[in-house]
Amino acid sequence: MSVTLSNVVMLVSIFLMVAFLYYAFLYRQERGIRYFAWVMVCRVIYAGSVIMEINSESLSSKMLFRNMEQTSLLFVVPTVIFFVLALFGKDEYLRPLRMMQILSVFALWSLLLWTNPYHHLLFWNIELDQGHLEVSKTVYSIAFNIICYLMIAVCVFYLFVYLRRVRPELRKPGIWLVLCGCIPAATEVAKSFYSGFTPWLLPISVYCGFLGMTMLWVVIRYRMFSVVPLARNIVVETMEEGILIVNHRGSVIDSNAYVDPLFARSEAGPIAGQPIGKLLAKWPGWQRACERMEACDMEIDARVNGETRVYSVKVYPLASRERVGQGTVSVLFDITEKQKQMEQIVKLNQLKDHLFAIVSHDIRNPLAVQASLIEVLEADKTMFKSNHQEVIDALSGQIQNTFGMIENLLEWFRSQKEGMLLQPQRLRLVDVVEEVCYTLRIKSEAKQIAIHIEIDSGIAVYADREAVNLIVRNLMTNAVKFSERGGTVLVSAETKAGQVIVSVCDHGVGMGEDRVRELFDPLRLVSTTGTAGERGTGLGLQVCQQFVRMSGGQIWVESVPRQKTVFYFTLGTASSERDNDESIAN
Repeated sequence: MSVTLSNVVMLVSIFLMVAFLYYAFLYRQERGIRYFAWVMVCRVIYAGSVIMEINSESLSSKMLFRNMEQTSLLFVVPTVIFFVLALFGKDEYLRPLRMMQILSVFALWSLLLWTNPYHHLLFWNIELDQGHLEVSKTVYSIAFNIICYLMIAVCVFYLFVYLRRVRPELRKPGIWLVLCGCIPAATEVAKSFYSGFTPWLLPISVYCGFLGMTMLWVVIRYRMFSVVPLARNIVVETMEEGILIVNHRGSVIDSNAYVDPLFARSEAGPIAGQPIGKLLAKWPGWQRACERMEACDMEIDARVNGETRVYSVKVYPLASRERVGQGTVSVLFDITEKQKQMEQIVKLNQLKDHLFAIVSHDIRNPLAVQASLIEVLEADKTMFKSNHQEVIDALSGQIQNTFGMIENLLEWFRSQKEGMLLQPQRLRLVDVVEEVCYTLRIKSEAKQIAIHIEIDSGIAVYADREAVNLIVRNLMTNAVKFSERGGTVLVSAETKAGQVIVSVCDHGVGMGEDRVRELFDPLRLVSTTGTAGERGTGLGLQVCQQFVRMSGGQIWVESVPRQKTVFYFTLGTASSERDNDESIAN
């Protein structure tokens, strides 16, 4: 009756191990679980072989099942090793060739185990003692067993190392799993070194299968085979941001390796469980946000590995469904390099502003005076000899072109400055165009170009006066520049769909499709020589495009080579001032 009861107990134990194996099989795709499932397969084969050995009577049958037991236990060792390597992400050791090399060692030993009757290298005496199999191991067998036990011990050590780095709520369940798994291993060690107790220890090693019930409950209760806890260690530890989780009592409950150097805790033990009063004493703002469980965004300085680093810290409060504070999550970003780049940008901006001031005052103003003086000379150039008139014309062209380039350069810089605002107002368009025509009078007369204005006096726009003047001046300057001597330039405007469409047309050299496509490309500032040798910087159209957009309009061009070129741009009508305000603000 006792034997039957023992068999029933062992069968139940095997059933529990099979249930555990089935659960592991369901999650076999998760990291490491497939190897854990193979460990359970070996344990089930071992338990079944023990039952068969106990119920066998002949020496040969008992030895057959003992060899099956030893073989299954033998292959537990490499599968446990593969399981630990998978948990730590050592995929280079889990390639088929590497795995076959490791398995070949244990396969060879298994072959020696089954062929022992021919060479007696592992067991030198096998006999039955009151129905129990007694085996005397050789020194080779004992040495190999010790090596296997040491391998298992190293794997258990690294399992504890792994569990030390997982989330606290999974740490204790994981330790229980490892301890439950170590009890059968301890039984096997006792069987190896205390052969006199083997008859009692043999079924006990199977009874350990009842621990499978505890292990199965722990695994299901805490979802140990779920991808979430298994992936946490990989994701959190490899992310390039620091994570510090603090509970409502002010104690650290989780962190990743990124924040360890920040607190210089490498020799003082893990951060988990430490009070933030000590850890965050250097940063009272951060400590206060964690204690009060408030959202916060700040920058801190820290001494890390002998150098000062700058971190951006974002604190997020945690609350339950009842809105009860549960703690905080702090996310850290290293912004040291960004800070250095910002300092360099500030210096470059200061240099740019300094250069802008020099160009504005020390270069532009003298050129403006020279341009005014040359206009006086041009007005009275008939008083000079013909050779002097040629000099005046050449000097006027050079000064006017240089002054125009400086004006465009300054306006482009001004449009690029952050925070620049236009001052829109009601303008009579024809007045602005006539003002520009007057400033270009000398240039147009020098090339004998007639400028015609076809703009109704009732057309009014809502825009910044300086911006409109700049746009029209650049477009008309280009029209004069690329018109042949004796040509005409037409400036017209029409109202359509609440907008004023202004066009500047010339019948000069025109442009091809390729040139038209790249005309407003800010990365292709190409200056083309005018029909009289005029040169520029290529910034004029970029300035026009920028100020048209800032005014809420659009600009485009139509051109036919050697026939004509027409530039169009739109402005808001003065009757829709509110809509224009909104578009300019956007």
